[in-house]
Amino acid sequence: MFSERNHVKVFVSSTVYDFESHLDVVYSTLDGYGYDVLMSHKGTVPVDSKVSNLENCLKGVENCDVFLGFIRPLSGTGILKPGEKSITAQEFDVAFRVGMPRFVLADYRVVFARQFTNMMKIPIGDIPNYVEKATRSDGSMVERPNRVIHSESIELYNIAIKNNTLPISRKGNWVQEYKNLQDVMLHVEAQFKDVERIKKLINEHE
Repeated sequence: MFSERNHVKVFVSSTVYDFESHLDVVYSTLDGYGYDVLMSHKGTVPVDSKVSNLENCLKGVENCDVFLGFIRPLSGTGILKPGEKSITAQEFDVAFRVGMPRFVLADYRVVFARQFTNMMKIPIGDIPNYVEKATRSDGSMVERPNRVIHSESIELYNIAIKNNTLPISRKGNWVQEYKNLQDVMLHVEAQFKDVERIKKLINEHE
């Protein structure tokens, strides 16, 4: 049974590649609690045809009440130029800047990669962001991310946990590690099921 609409807008970060089934369940769950869910994968981000996909997504974050972010091994969608941040990373930037309530989950492989690079003293910038070429059914070529840990993912994780802030001074640095859909949904349900608590958080951040 679906709840009445509570008119709280939740933006889910635009990380889609190889994550579609997880996003489908996240969307259904949040929608079932009565939230208005903005998710690029489901086509619920308000679109202005006069601006770019990036601008539409960033406006979506700005106009939301709560941010739900996923940090995954692949750096996200929409890297427009070499060295430029992905749409996903820029969405995080807006959510942090605006200061809205946010909930962040990180793939365990990102957490492991960060621990490994720190232990081996490998600069994040030395991690290559590989791109492989694939052939479409019509014979044309397309570039797509290879299955590696992108340096941007580790950088994003460091930002989310406020890595450069002394532990005693850190606030808003909770990042939930997950391995599978069950882990994701356990955290999502625990955080969002109590709608009144979410509304209180929003009011406290305004």
